[in-house]
Amino acid sequence: MTRHLVAFSITLTFFIAILSFSTPITHAISKSGNLLPQAVVRPRANQIIQQAAYDYLYQRYTDTARVWVFFADKGIFTKGEFDAKAATVVLSERALKRRAKVGKDMVVFADLPVVQEYVDQIIDYGGSLRHKSKWLNAASFDIPFDKLDEISTLTHVVEIRPVAGYKHEPVEIGQMRLEDTGNQSLSPDVLDYGNAQDQLEQINVPFAHDQGFDGSGVTLAILDTGFRKSHEAFATHFAEGRVLAEWDFVFGDSNTANEPEDNSSQWNHGTYIWSVSGGLKDGSIYGPAYGANFILCKTEDIRSETPVEEDNWVAAFEWVDSLGTDVITTSLGYSGWYTYEDMDGLTAVTSAAASTAAGLGIVVCVSAGNSGSGSGTITAPADAFDILCVGNVNSAGAIASSSSRGPTYDGRIKPEVCALGTNTFCASPSSDNNYQTASGTSLSTPLVAGAACLLIQARPNFSPTVIRQAIIESADNADNPDNNYGWGVMNLQGALGWGANFSADVSISEAPETVNFTDESTLSTPTWSWSFGDGGSSTAQNPTHYYSDPGIYDISLTIDTEYGPITRDKTAFIILLGDTITFETDSVFAGQSAVMSVNLRNSQPLNKILIPFTYDSEDLLSMDSLTLGERTMDFNEIQFISSDPWLYQYTVELTADPGSSTPYLPAGSGEVMKIYFSTDAYALGGETGFVDSTYGYHHLTLYSPYMDYEPQRFIPASISMINVLRGDANHSLSINVSDITYLVSFLFMEGPSPVSIQAGDANSNLEINVSDLTFLVAYLFQGGPPPANP
Repeated sequence: MTRHLVAFSITLTFFIAILSFSTPITHAISKSGNLLPQAVVRPRANQIIQQAAYDYLYQRYTDTARVWVFFADKGIFTKGEFDAKAATVVLSERALKRRAKVGKDMVVFADLPVVQEYVDQIIDYGGSLRHKSKWLNAASFDIPFDKLDEISTLTHVVEIRPVAGYKHEPVEIGQMRLEDTGNQSLSPDVLDYGNAQDQLEQINVPFAHDQGFDGSGVTLAILDTGFRKSHEAFATHFAEGRVLAEWDFVFGDSNTANEPEDNSSQWNHGTYIWSVSGGLKDGSIYGPAYGANFILCKTEDIRSETPVEEDNWVAAFEWVDSLGTDVITTSLGYSGWYTYEDMDGLTAVTSAAASTAAGLGIVVCVSAGNSGSGSGTITAPADAFDILCVGNVNSAGAIASSSSRGPTYDGRIKPEVCALGTNTFCASPSSDNNYQTASGTSLSTPLVAGAACLLIQARPNFSPTVIRQAIIESADNADNPDNNYGWGVMNLQGALGWGANFSADVSISEAPETVNFTDESTLSTPTWSWSFGDGGSSTAQNPTHYYSDPGIYDISLTIDTEYGPITRDKTAFIILLGDTITFETDSVFAGQSAVMSVNLRNSQPLNKILIPFTYDSEDLLSMDSLTLGERTMDFNEIQFISSDPWLYQYTVELTADPGSSTPYLPAGSGEVMKIYFSTDAYALGGETGFVDSTYGYHHLTLYSPYMDYEPQRFIPASISMINVLRGDANHSLSINVSDITYLVSFLFMEGPSPVSIQAGDANSNLEINVSDLTFLVAYLFQGGPPPANP
């Protein structure tokens, strides 16, 4: 069967060869006939209406068929005729500026209008005009069945096709709730993302917001079912005049909200999509492109089970192009009469239109669909070239079972990227301040579209092809793309740094260390500007840097390119360790309490510390309690996670408070814990108990946001009993009459006690009493034996 490439058959001169189904299709949108500034003539098909088209039309319609009629030419055949016709076409400044990125800041064949005489011919045969498409050089009509054969004989008619039906991909609706926003307003410094935070963080949108990118100056067109324009998530857009235009392609008016003829749920899906891509209500929701301009298109009619026709969709594409849109987000489902063999990016009308839009400088984002995990389940226009087809992942980054898969029929990987499409937070159309969750690739697509707006704002000179390349090559599966995830979950932070890249021969080591850096940028540059995170810098292409101190070092490389300066930042790229945990030695008199400080010098911020310890007690030491140290007073808790009093082995966990203003212990030195011991009152001076770390089930472990690791050094400690002389009751370091006086005061006059039992127990009977006075008198004045020491 001959396959006719309606949208943009590849031209060699003015005439376009007919490509058979088996002919390899060369993909080069810039060479496509409808995007060149010259006249194009398309020859008639061997079969104007294919049998498959007849079968579809007879199955769907009775008296009148809804069809595309494609024309051979636009009434021009020479360069002079083209130039004269092109001079009558006016392109908006916004459209010209965007097209300049792809070298199309001029009138091309696709911009010329369809010849009205050709349209009138069809009307004369009883056709009712629906839409004209200058891109396709075609028009859609409702035509009586009995006139189709006659129309197919007209000289200027080269092919007739059904207007394919597309059903909107269903979404799974989550729980609705009223969002109590109070009097919150937009903060100039901190954005409160509300429940949208997870979906934005998954694709690293907050990083771009922190850099000052919000979509300002970029225009996003949304093609959908309609919109609850009165919702609070859109109030700022209207107040600031950033809703540039809207059009209802169903009823042909400028109101995209619900109208009396609409089903009450008509605006539901579009409300979800707009809020996910660009909603703004501080404390409730943010879309990535909350500062963008918007064009709203109501292209889908949900009043019946009849699939939505593709001609509304194509008309909307051509309209938003004329207004200068930068990005389009659209969520269409399966086709009516197309088969998987048609999913080659060139056959389906919507795919042709999507690829044409990309060729004219628009970033087109299309949902992959929700047809399940089978191979080749994507449908048009997700098969188009140079677009971003988007899959659905959950919060853990796992592909949803319903998310459609590639490849296209000609073997290209689909989807391109993924974003959160499972329980995505969005505005609810049930009222002006309700919110809910919804699921499906329809919800993941506007996240990518909104993020693309931020990338365009940051890289205004990037063509849509380069924008697409930056997005897919920075996604988390870029090293191994497949037909489940494509290139993976989008990473806007990585996309912002795309083109500049580097590596190092050291990632984690001990300080001091010398690190060799290698420039691996994919874009050419004459200059390099490095920042090594410790105040050092370099302008060499492949520099070497010496780090003297432990720490975490963020590395930055800025290169000058034809698109302007591009910076690649890598957080915590170099980690140099030098951590030491020290148990501090203490000494006390026997029977007194001992306090052992546990000090830590940490080179990384820590959110948890695991400290196992043991002591070799022979009844000398007895642990009483633990407390946080001076540096960890803001920690959430300290607790035993294991305890063996018989073996004197314990493991303690110190955990930072994630809700505090300082959820990590910063790098530094000082006390993190105190251990309190009781000592044996009958111990002799000089006796020592050792405290050490255990190396059984638990190990000393430091937990940072980047890694878990053991300190480089551990210093054990001891608790010692201070040496005393037996009989030296007043601890004067000698035995004399003052000790007798001291004992008399203690025993009979409530004076202070000796510093330890050993000091007052002159006769070694393990008690301090009158017999010790007698012993000392005998020793000092009667030649009796001295106290036994130790």
